[in-house]
Amino acid sequence: MSSIHKTKLTSAEIAALWTQYLNETAGICFHQHMMEHLEDKEIRDVFEYAMSLGTQHLEKIKEFLIQEGFPVPIGFTNHDLIPNTPRLFSDVLCLHYLNIMTIHGCHGYSGAITTSARQDVREYFTRCNASAVELCNRTKNVLLEKGLYYRPPVVLPPEKPDYVKDEHFLAGWFGEKRPLSCIEITDIYFNLKKSIMAKAVTVAFWQVAQSKNVRDFLLKALKTKDSHIQMFNDLLNKENLPAPPTLEAEVTNSTTSPFSEKLMMYQVGFLFTTAMVYYGTGWASSPRRDLTPHYMMAISGDVKIGNDWLDMMIDIGWLEQPPLAENRAELAMRNK
Repeated sequence: MSSIHKTKLTSAEIAALWTQYLNETAGICFHQHMMEHLEDKEIRDVFEYAMSLGTQHLEKIKEFLIQEGFPVPIGFTNHDLIPNTPRLFSDVLCLHYLNIMTIHGCHGYSGAITTSARQDVREYFTRCNASAVELCNRTKNVLLEKGLYYRPPVVLPPEKPDYVKDEHFLAGWFGEKRPLSCIEITDIYFNLKKSIMAKAVTVAFWQVAQSKNVRDFLLKALKTKDSHIQMFNDLLNKENLPAPPTLEAEVTNSTTSPFSEKLMMYQVGFLFTTAMVYYGTGWASSPRRDLTPHYMMAISGDVKIGNDWLDMMIDIGWLEQPPLAENRAELAMRNK
């Protein structure tokens, strides 16, 4: 009987597992601080479920990597969490944070399924995706029950289905603009919700950061995110559509950091890099031409912050290097 050959993990599979390991270890640190202070039982139950998922995922990722001879990433550990510190986030902000992060998880796991080839890896990410959807639904249900979920605007049904008649559908610079479509509204609204949460988290980190260079960077990131929020808020206001409320008031007045600055910087970098992806999706889905410069401005602002983030993380020695392809030129030079 011939044995079944298990192929090596591809670069796409390693990338997905490696990235998930860093994100899970960061998430567990944040969840641990939040759970030290959560008062609402329903919110705590959701966080306990999230913690159990994260722990299970880390064990499985280690198993995959070790079997392939890859080192387990450093990620984030108890050294990046300072216990017994005053609470930094209200229960409300904790719940919104977890809800937004589950959205990122759903998208990330879906992408990992489509780029992975090996069946056992696809099955693993399929389970991850199912649990991320479950966690997303649980957080949303609690938000709805407590009156904290901000629903996107409602549009009235048209009289009948129709086709676009002329290029006025694309207009936006001069003359009368058509109303935003339901697709455009959705992208603007959910980009706003993610930006509002990112701003609140950045405010909290800026408030507790000790190093001047970290505080200076966080202030630049904060101003950039605030400009994006104002820009997309204005778009909705001009269409007489409601915008979601801000969350900075849900940050406490603590000036004692529960996290290492490396962890805070990593989280801000994650929020800005993922925002670029969502802005790009919104841009691609928005035919109205006046929306293009708004998305271009948002992406360029995040690119600038992203470049500053990379430079700073490298200079300080906080940027963990993912596995690289073999340097064939370097290998060849060894024989000379």
